[in-house]
Amino acid sequence: MKSSIPVETELVLIGGGHSHAIAIKNFAMNPIPGVRLTLITDVYHTPYSGMLPGYVAGLYTFDQCHIDLRPLAKFAGARIFVDRAIGLDLEKNQVICANRPPITFDVLSIDIGSTPASLTVPGAREYTIPVKPISKFLTYWHQITTTVAQSPEQKICIGIVGGGVGGVELAFSVQSHLHNIYQNARQPTNNLELHLFHRTTRLLPGRHRWVGKQVEKILKSRGVVLHLEENVTGVKSKDRQDIDFATDGQDSDFASDGQDSDFATDTRMNERKILDKDGQD
Repeated sequence: MKSSIPVETELVLIGGGHSHAIAIKNFAMNPIPGVRLTLITDVYHTPYSGMLPGYVAGLYTFDQCHIDLRPLAKFAGARIFVDRAIGLDLEKNQVICANRPPITFDVLSIDIGSTPASLTVPGAREYTIPVKPISKFLTYWHQITTTVAQSPEQKICIGIVGGGVGGVELAFSVQSHLHNIYQNARQPTNNLELHLFHRTTRLLPGRHRWVGKQVEKILKSRGVVLHLEENVTGVKSKDRQDIDFATDGQDSDFASDGQDSDFATDTRMNERKILDKDGQD
């Protein structure tokens, strides 16, 4: 039911992340007379990032770790537009959208998360799978798990770039899920070859050194091949059937120094694909 109170303030939210989901819920429970709420988001379902490693590991379903923004917006009496904000007209106080007319605002909040800067590395845009935006990454991940489940006898090589918390967590999650698929199909788990690249001498550089060493031991004990002090300066692909991953937290630059790297020249990884996660730990 529409309010009879005239709209005095246009409150526009760009992005359907955690902060805005909470804000919409709070607005629904404590509406402000005269304020109209509008949400601009490129997806209806926003992921809860804290549960995503569990989803990648196969512990949660899609619905369990995603928030459907449509009923939430309806609960708040908010307008919701599925579109991308591509610019701002600050003179007119308008959000410029990709596929619809501009949206006027009095108060604007932006919560769109980070995007990977590493796609500037030669070959990264063509041959890598960024972890952010998360929705696209999950689509690729579903394709990978489906492919492995359909052909578990085939070997697959995955490379993860970035040894921060995000990269390490992704490595454990990816390995756990794919190992379960192999075991259920009665295939050897070493059909998965998992590599983790990191540009410094130790993993988890923002944490205590002992923690990084223990994580390093666990990864090695699980058969993960570690490449420390490696800067990725290029990505090439000759074998489209194999897939590699690259991930990162704030402590990893996908390619930062322009120096030659074994990754781009000497290793088998240059014949495969990379998945890149470039965001905050």
